[in-house]
Amino acid sequence: MAFACVILGIMGGIQFQAQSARPPVQADNTRQLLELVRTLEAERNKLSVELTETRNRMAKVEEAAGKRESVSAQMQEQLERSRIEAGLTGMRGPGITVQLSDSGRSPRPEEDPYFFIVHDVDIQALVNELWAAGAEAVSVNNQRVVTRTSIRCVGPTVLVNGVRMAAPYTVKAIGPSSDLEAALRMPGGFLDSMAQLIKQGGEVKMNRSQELAIEPFDGSLIFRYGHPFEGTKEQANAP
Repeated sequence: MAFACVILGIMGGIQFQAQSARPPVQADNTRQLLELVRTLEAERNKLSVELTETRNRMAKVEEAAGKRESVSAQMQEQLERSRIEAGLTGMRGPGITVQLSDSGRSPRPEEDPYFFIVHDVDIQALVNELWAAGAEAVSVNNQRVVTRTSIRCVGPTVLVNGVRMAAPYTVKAIGPSSDLEAALRMPGGFLDSMAQLIKQGGEVKMNRSQELAIEPFDGSLIFRYGHPFEGTKEQANAP
């Protein structure tokens, strides 16, 4: 019994020393990040409910409009075009797929960890370059990019339309595939800006496709504060 007590005492001391040697967890920072993510997700869920209600009202209006003889085919075409431009309709067509991946290894003490992972600014730069090269529809990990889309880092994750996602990031763009790829590969362009990530083991893969499918936007397009305005520039800037 005495020998067993001695052994248990030694094991307890070793365990206490191991736990004491662990670095303190930054609980406050982690808690703040989690609270921020929860707040953003709650806001997105609220906006999704509003979007569903708005779509239901729009469907009723379209149904009523279709029954009226006075509604012309031109108005229906304009309504459909507006839905496409707002990203509320799924799109199919030729385009390009770009996959961004973090490095598979950990940085050494003398290396900068920044160049080992894909950042929100990298995704933003890629999306902007695709738009500039003639893309007609873009998505990030199946989240449709529209005028109100936000792309930002929160801790180790990236939020796109309020949805958390992590690497690898798959960016799809519908448009002239050859022009899109050429724009990304031009000297001083996007691919060159990712050279440090690639050097450290990260990846940027590009593939052309004859037909891609991009999902519709599932967020909210409701304007709470802004109102349509028709007038001159001088009137708009007047106090």
